[in-house]
Amino acid sequence: MNLDDFIKNTEPKKKKSIFDEHIKDIKKLLDLGYTQKQVIEYLQQKIKNKVGLSEQNLSNYLKKNKDTNKKNIKTEIEKPQDIKKDSSEKKPLDMWANLKQKN
Repeated sequence: MNLDDFIKNTEPKKKKSIFDEHIKDIKKLLDLGYTQKQVIEYLQQKIKNKVGLSEQNLSNYLKKNKDTNKKNIKTEIEKPQDIKKDSSEKKPLDMWANLKQKN
């Protein structure tokens, strides 16, 4: 079997987190003020396959999600366009002004 045949016949496995399926529940609990430990306790009761359910994994997952959300959010700084120049704006100083004769 060559590489092209393997690519056509096999789909790459995407690494999924156990937390991906329950992100809405996790966010809701955290927004309501529950601790990560309490969130893990809730998930342990809800999920049959408890592999990977730890506070450290949840913390890492939340940090990773936070970083990807920051990349997706575009922040634009708006510049005021109605800036009027002040008539008392400083003009460049003429260092020879005192030597020039006034008529």
